[in-house]
Amino acid sequence: METFLKDKKISISVFILIIVVSLFALVKTVHEVVGKDRLSSINQPVNTITVSGKGEVSAVSDIASLYINLNKDGKTAKEAQNLLNESITKTLTYLKEQKIEDKDIKSEYGGFNPKYSYEQPVCYSYSCPTKDPKIIGYTATQSITVKIREVDTASEIRTGLAGIGVTDISGPTFLIDNEDSYKDEARAKAITDAKEKAKVLAKELGVRLGKISSFNENNGGGNYPMYSAKVMMADSVASSAVAPTLPKGENKITSDVIITYEIK
Repeated sequence: METFLKDKKISISVFILIIVVSLFALVKTVHEVVGKDRLSSINQPVNTITVSGKGEVSAVSDIASLYINLNKDGKTAKEAQNLLNESITKTLTYLKEQKIEDKDIKSEYGGFNPKYSYEQPVCYSYSCPTKDPKIIGYTATQSITVKIREVDTASEIRTGLAGIGVTDISGPTFLIDNEDSYKDEARAKAITDAKEKAKVLAKELGVRLGKISSFNENNGGGNYPMYSAKVMMADSVASSAVAPTLPKGENKITSDVIITYEIK
């Protein structure tokens, strides 16, 4: 009797083990099948169409920029710097008299450069002795960028600077102060242009547009007319000439976008 019960228990245990192994194998097989289906769906290419759009906004310049370069020579670095300081003070005083605020006056570069003499002794032989270059003085330099918000006065201010002895001026260059708002507007126009093209293309192909899978923008920035002149004039000429009002021109801010849609 005991042997029969033992054999029965063993048979039940084996039966349960077989069921567990079978369930494990079934689950594993299902996972493999599902995994293959998922992998197949991932690897399956998605049909797409790609369109481009262009947006353009026109704007008139609302600021002008002048680039001023001040240079003074001296026998010593201190003498050159003192002379430069006088020139800087005179320049800043004039700009403030023209209602230019401190925030619109920016120092770009400043420094010293030695001046050398490269004179060599007169020699008539084949092998002549040479002398090392000799420092004969120093040049102190300071560059300043000035932003002029009253654009029509840019030429007059440039002439006034020449009148106080500033003879190295570039500009005015006409710019847009707050360009970001125009860039946003140009981008919005470019996206609308691309969307309209996508709708037309989808209709012609007989497909439906899905979600956007990629977006790229190439911001063309501004296409500015550059008015730049280097002023080299005598005080008498500067004081007698009437400063003209320079034309600002029209600036174009552009945006080019590329949009890729999934199609159904």
